[in-house]
Amino acid sequence: MGHALRLIHHNPGHPWTLAELSGEVGISRAALSVGCDPGRCAGHRVGMSELERRRQLEALLVAHAAAVRAYAARRIPAGDVDDVTSEVFVVAWRRLDDVPDDALPWLLGCARRIIANRLRGTQRQTALRHRLGLERPTPSGVSIPDSGLATALGTLSAADREALMLVGWDGLDHTRAAAAAGCSPRAFSMRVHRARRRLAAALAREDATCLDPMEATR
Repeated sequence: MGHALRLIHHNPGHPWTLAELSGEVGISRAALSVGCDPGRCAGHRVGMSELERRRQLEALLVAHAAAVRAYAARRIPAGDVDDVTSEVFVVAWRRLDDVPDDALPWLLGCARRIIANRLRGTQRQTALRHRLGLERPTPSGVSIPDSGLATALGTLSAADREALMLVGWDGLDHTRAAAAAGCSPRAFSMRVHRARRRLAAALAREDATCLDPMEATR
């Protein structure tokens, strides 16, 4: 599954089909379509044949796998990106009847919840290891090439940071981003407005520190 996702991510303009991907990665279409044993996956939509379900999942993979993978890559370590992306499409397979016509916000919402669950588990493990004296805790943050922007984003709450990233990095409008974030468009617009104001203030502080470290501490 991970190899197939990387092919889609690195060649988003290619008209991939499930048959072509399965040939490239050397696994069956059935295994590729769900990333697991399809016989164990529940949630079949009433009236949908197995072939129809596979075609619907194939369309979701081809259309949105690259965007889901990019979403994950901006939020978690590189080694976890393929696993999270695979989990998203396993959920999509199991809940095809819940996937709306505008599927990307729904898929990103799944990714957000999967990542949150993973981060909670990682934080618990890190805290335990720290208490046992095995390692020092490392702050979690967003992987952003601009160190000043990354520092400023790190001062925001997780909700504010996610709102800005959904709009600025993932390219969603407020309505679609609200669906991915699990809130109303009105609430999301207010969140983005506040987050932008807070980010601007954090960037100003960061600039002041770079220009005159002593002045920034007065």
